[in-house]
Amino acid sequence: MLQLSWLSFSASIVVALIIGGLLTQLILKTGGKDRMSLKRDLNELKKEHQTYQINVTEHFSRTTELISELSESYKQIQDHLTRGAEEFVKPEYRLTSSANEPSLEDLAPADETDAKPSRPLDYVAKGPEEEGTLSENYGFKKPEDSTATKKAVNK
Repeated sequence: MLQLSWLSFSASIVVALIIGGLLTQLILKTGGKDRMSLKRDLNELKKEHQTYQINVTEHFSRTTELISELSESYKQIQDHLTRGAEEFVKPEYRLTSSANEPSLEDLAPADETDAKPSRPLDYVAKGPEEEGTLSENYGFKKPEDSTATKKAVNK
């Protein structure tokens, strides 16, 4: 009987190992498919990111070109207006060049912000006869002569 139970126990272990192996293979195959799809998704995301970077680079390149064109157009307009002013305005009404004249910045008063600021004072200014803020009597007024106060009260 003991031999039969050992035999059935051994058979059960072998069957369990076979079933476990089959389940492991099944899980690994399913997991392998998931890994493949994850790799595929990762590659797709990398391609999308590269496309995005290329689009951003092209956008900024085009923006630079447009700004350059805008600057050139501004120069052309300025030249056109200068030629028109020279052609259509009589010489006596033309503004003279202000190259030798002082600019508005030169005519403005000197800026006081250049002066070095002083440190804030952490005390109250006092006269020589007054007591300082750290004095025990600071802020208390001495009572006047008692006879003077009595006269003021009696009046």
